[in-house]
Amino acid sequence: MDSECPATARTPGRFLNACSPRHTVVKLAMLDSLPSHRPPLGRSRLVIALSAWLLLLGGSGCQTVAPIHVWAPPRIDSAVGKRIAIAPLAGEPRIAEPLHAAMLRQLPTDLGRRVDAIDARQLQNPQNIRLVSADSGEPSDIALVSLARRSDIDLVLFGEVISTSAERSAAAAKDQGNVPSGLGGDRPGVRVPTEGSAEASRNVDSDGKDALAPTRTLRISWKLIDIRNDRPLSGQPVVSHGQPGESELDLVNRAAKDAWELLVPHVVQQEAQLAQPRLTARASRIRQGNQVASEGRWSEAEWIWRGVISREPQSHAAMHNLAVAAVARQDFTQARQFIGAALAAKKSSLYQATAVWIETRQREYHASFNLPDPPEGWAATRR
Repeated sequence: MDSECPATARTPGRFLNACSPRHTVVKLAMLDSLPSHRPPLGRSRLVIALSAWLLLLGGSGCQTVAPIHVWAPPRIDSAVGKRIAIAPLAGEPRIAEPLHAAMLRQLPTDLGRRVDAIDARQLQNPQNIRLVSADSGEPSDIALVSLARRSDIDLVLFGEVISTSAERSAAAAKDQGNVPSGLGGDRPGVRVPTEGSAEASRNVDSDGKDALAPTRTLRISWKLIDIRNDRPLSGQPVVSHGQPGESELDLVNRAAKDAWELLVPHVVQQEAQLAQPRLTARASRIRQGNQVASEGRWSEAEWIWRGVISREPQSHAAMHNLAVAAVARQDFTQARQFIGAALAAKKSSLYQATAVWIETRQREYHASFNLPDPPEGWAATRR
């Protein structure tokens, strides 16, 4: 019997597994052979009710999710194709200076995301404008904006290190008896295993990192100034979370990557829901494709589902999953065709939700790369 779906229905003295089509006919026949003292009408109603329940379960099926990577637009404003000056960050120099350097080092240069960025300190200053505030020693926003306007700059990005912290996991805190509050973990009373000690060696994972090391967190406040239109754009704080055992430099590089997501299109991971039918001729193949997709192997999953369609053209579950696979390769036209065919075959709430999800992803893709509306327009979403 199929052990993947636990749904069962109790009959007198027996269990009927709803996900085991090869036993359905036999067990329904067994129902018909119940003792004759039962009223015939009651047996008929029971058989009809169970048959309808099985058909409903077979049509709707169970569902599963798979990770999918999609494009998302900049979170503040697009700097693609523009000249942007990145000012030195305010705040703790130990973090601010390496982060400023990492921002310039990770400058996006690939097609569709290319940005012309420079260090704001390299701007020409023919009139000896004071670039540093006299009282704080930090770069002067007003002076930099004035200088950027004279230097044909489109945008100026300002940043400030708000806080840094580190937290141990609950397991680590229990193991070591305390939780440090700072990056260094040097608060009085905090025990940190010394290098080479037995306590330290047992906490090292297979990658050579300290499995019980603090998870570092870095909070940066960013502000973008639109020089061309002489207006500030929405500022936004960004919280970057490191991985246990990562160095401070790893966290700084992660924070730079997170900051660029404010200004350029970037890839994010989501979870896509897949249809997983039961009691259909090729349900097992569809579920096999779902398993492959759940491992991130979308091309292989698509090949499996296309094989189902070639043998069972009316398989709305396979058509739905092919629509999701088309989104994984940014073919939104085909995705909408597949989900339309699935909806034509079955009015499912899952399929309707997926139609909206597909169009939302397409809108974000077009917004990410400043593309015009598709020829077919928008059908499932309105703005």
